[in-house]
Amino acid sequence: SCTVPRSIPPLPATARTIAVLPPNNRTGDPLLIESASFWHPDADRPGRVTVADALAAEARGQLARRGITVMAPEAVTTAIDKQPPRSPEEAAALVAGGRLAGSALYIEIQRWDADMSPLHPWRVIVALEARLFDTATGQTVWIAQRPLHPVPTPGVATRWMAYTIAARKVVEELFTP
Repeated sequence: SCTVPRSIPPLPATARTIAVLPPNNRTGDPLLIESASFWHPDADRPGRVTVADALAAEARGQLARRGITVMAPEAVTTAIDKQPPRSPEEAAALVAGGRLAGSALYIEIQRWDADMSPLHPWRVIVALEARLFDTATGQTVWIAQRPLHPVPTPGVATRWMAYTIAARKVVEELFTP
Protein backbone atom coordinates (compact mmCIF):
# COMPACT_ATOMS: atom_id res chain seq x y z
CA SER A 1 0.00 0.00 0.00
CA CYS A 2 3.04 2.29 0.19
CA THR A 3 3.97 2.08 -3.47
CA VAL A 4 3.18 4.87 -5.89
CA PRO A 5 0.84 3.97 -8.73
CA ARG A 6 2.86 4.01 -11.96
CA SER A 7 1.59 7.03 -13.85
CA ILE A 8 4.92 8.74 -14.48
CA PRO A 9 5.95 8.66 -18.14
CA PRO A 10 9.55 7.81 -19.08
CA LEU A 11 11.95 10.63 -19.90
CA PRO A 12 11.99 11.49 -23.60
CA ALA A 13 14.70 9.64 -25.55
CA THR A 14 15.84 13.00 -26.97
CA ALA A 15 17.00 14.16 -23.50
CA ARG A 16 20.74 13.49 -23.83
CA THR A 17 22.08 16.50 -21.88
CA ILE A 18 20.24 17.76 -18.80
CA ALA A 19 20.85 20.70 -16.48
CA VAL A 20 19.29 20.07 -13.06
CA LEU A 21 17.91 23.37 -11.77
CA PRO A 22 17.86 24.02 -8.01
CA PRO A 23 14.57 22.48 -6.78
CA ASN A 24 11.84 24.80 -5.57
CA ASN A 25 10.72 24.06 -2.02
CA ARG A 26 7.11 25.28 -1.67
CA THR A 27 6.49 23.68 1.74
CA GLY A 28 7.35 26.72 3.85
CA ASP A 29 9.80 24.58 5.85
CA PRO A 30 13.54 24.71 5.05
CA LEU A 31 13.60 20.87 5.18
CA LEU A 32 17.06 20.66 6.66
CA ILE A 33 19.04 17.46 6.41
CA GLU A 34 21.65 17.83 9.05
CA SER A 35 23.36 15.86 11.76
CA ALA A 36 26.26 16.28 14.11
CA SER A 37 27.21 12.72 13.23
CA PHE A 38 30.24 12.05 11.08
CA TRP A 39 28.12 9.32 9.45
CA HIS A 40 26.08 11.94 7.61
CA PRO A 41 26.88 11.70 3.87
CA ASP A 42 27.30 15.48 3.54
CA ALA A 43 29.14 16.04 6.85
CA ASP A 44 32.32 17.15 5.07
CA ARG A 45 30.52 19.95 3.20
CA PRO A 46 30.24 23.43 4.69
CA GLY A 47 26.85 25.03 5.20
CA ARG A 48 23.38 23.58 5.53
CA VAL A 49 22.13 20.69 3.43
CA THR A 50 18.44 20.59 2.55
CA VAL A 51 16.03 18.14 0.95
CA ALA A 52 16.20 20.30 -2.21
CA ASP A 53 19.99 19.80 -2.26
CA ALA A 54 19.55 16.04 -1.82
CA LEU A 55 16.93 15.83 -4.59
CA ALA A 56 19.16 17.74 -7.01
CA ALA A 57 22.19 15.58 -6.17
CA GLU A 58 20.14 12.38 -6.54
CA ALA A 59 18.72 13.56 -9.86
CA ARG A 60 22.21 14.34 -11.21
CA GLY A 61 23.57 11.00 -10.04
CA GLN A 62 20.70 8.89 -11.32
CA LEU A 63 20.61 10.67 -14.69
CA ALA A 64 24.37 10.17 -15.10
CA ARG A 65 24.00 6.45 -14.29
CA ARG A 66 21.44 6.24 -17.10
CA GLY A 67 24.02 7.56 -19.57
CA ILE A 68 22.68 11.11 -19.74
CA THR A 69 25.19 13.96 -19.74
CA VAL A 70 24.51 16.12 -16.69
CA MET A 71 25.62 19.74 -16.52
CA ALA A 72 27.78 20.57 -13.47
CA PRO A 73 25.79 22.28 -10.68
CA GLU A 74 28.20 25.23 -10.62
CA ALA A 75 27.67 25.81 -14.35
CA VAL A 76 23.89 25.70 -13.88
CA THR A 77 24.06 28.20 -11.01
CA THR A 78 26.19 30.54 -13.13
CA ALA A 79 23.91 30.17 -16.17
CA ILE A 80 20.80 31.12 -14.19
CA ASP A 81 22.55 34.01 -12.40
CA LYS A 82 22.17 32.27 -9.02
CA GLN A 83 18.40 32.86 -9.12
CA PRO A 84 16.61 29.54 -8.56
CA PRO A 85 13.21 29.42 -10.26
CA ARG A 86 10.18 29.73 -8.00
CA SER A 87 7.61 28.40 -10.45
CA PRO A 88 7.43 26.36 -13.65
CA GLU A 89 6.88 29.61 -15.56
CA GLU A 90 10.04 31.16 -14.08
CA ALA A 91 11.96 27.98 -14.90
CA ALA A 92 10.77 28.09 -18.52
CA ALA A 93 11.81 31.73 -18.82
CA LEU A 94 15.23 31.03 -17.28
CA VAL A 95 16.02 28.10 -19.53
CA ALA A 96 14.81 29.87 -22.67
CA GLY A 97 17.53 32.47 -22.06
CA GLY A 98 19.88 30.30 -24.10
CA ARG A 99 22.70 29.76 -21.61
CA LEU A 100 21.94 26.08 -20.99
CA ALA A 101 22.32 23.27 -23.53
CA GLY A 102 19.92 20.37 -24.11
CA SER A 103 17.19 20.13 -21.50
CA ALA A 104 16.64 21.48 -18.00
CA LEU A 105 14.99 19.62 -15.11
CA TYR A 106 12.83 21.60 -12.68
CA ILE A 107 11.61 19.92 -9.48
CA GLU A 108 8.97 21.47 -7.23
CA ILE A 109 8.53 20.09 -3.71
CA GLN A 110 4.87 20.52 -2.83
CA ARG A 111 4.80 18.50 0.40
CA TRP A 112 7.49 16.78 2.48
CA ASP A 113 6.63 15.67 6.02
CA ALA A 114 8.22 13.06 8.27
CA ASP A 115 5.62 10.81 9.84
CA MET A 116 7.17 10.25 13.26
CA SER A 117 6.51 7.42 15.67
CA PRO A 118 7.56 8.09 19.27
CA LEU A 119 11.11 6.95 18.46
CA HIS A 120 11.83 7.38 14.76
CA PRO A 121 10.47 8.48 11.37
CA TRP A 122 8.86 5.47 9.71
CA ARG A 123 7.82 7.22 6.51
CA VAL A 124 7.98 10.56 4.73
CA ILE A 125 4.84 11.95 3.11
CA VAL A 126 5.83 13.41 -0.28
CA ALA A 127 4.17 15.23 -3.18
CA LEU A 128 6.18 16.83 -5.95
CA GLU A 129 6.26 17.67 -9.62
CA ALA A 130 9.13 17.48 -12.08
CA ARG A 131 9.29 19.10 -15.52
CA LEU A 132 11.81 18.82 -18.29
CA PHE A 133 12.20 21.88 -20.48
CA ASP A 134 13.74 22.15 -23.93
CA THR A 135 16.31 24.90 -23.40
CA ALA A 136 16.08 26.10 -27.02
CA THR A 137 12.38 26.92 -26.76
CA GLY A 138 11.53 26.90 -23.06
CA GLN A 139 8.73 24.44 -23.82
CA THR A 140 7.85 21.62 -21.41
CA VAL A 141 8.71 18.25 -22.99
CA TRP A 142 8.01 16.00 -19.99
CA ILE A 143 5.99 16.27 -16.77
CA ALA A 144 5.98 13.85 -13.87
CA GLN A 145 3.60 14.40 -10.99
CA ARG A 146 4.07 12.42 -7.82
CA PRO A 147 0.79 12.65 -5.92
CA LEU A 148 0.77 12.85 -2.14
CA HIS A 149 1.95 9.44 -1.02
CA PRO A 150 4.16 8.00 1.74
CA VAL A 151 7.74 6.86 1.16
CA PRO A 152 8.54 4.10 3.67
CA THR A 153 11.78 4.53 5.63
CA PRO A 154 11.80 1.41 7.83
CA GLY A 155 14.51 1.07 10.42
CA VAL A 156 15.89 4.61 10.28
CA ALA A 157 16.66 6.35 13.53
CA THR A 158 16.79 10.02 12.53
CA ARG A 159 14.86 12.48 10.43
CA TRP A 160 17.90 13.32 8.26
CA MET A 161 18.32 9.64 7.36
CA ALA A 162 14.62 9.37 6.50
CA TYR A 163 14.83 12.51 4.33
CA THR A 164 17.93 11.21 2.54
CA ILE A 165 16.35 7.80 1.85
CA ALA A 166 13.10 9.41 0.70
CA ALA A 167 14.98 11.72 -1.70
CA ARG A 168 16.73 8.74 -3.29
CA LYS A 169 13.50 6.71 -3.60
CA VAL A 170 11.46 9.61 -5.00
CA VAL A 171 14.01 10.43 -7.71
CA GLU A 172 14.22 6.72 -8.55
CA GLU A 173 10.44 6.70 -9.04
CA LEU A 174 10.66 9.71 -11.34
CA PHE A 175 13.24 8.19 -13.67
CA THR A 176 12.37 4.46 -13.64
CA PRO A 177 10.36 3.60 -16.71
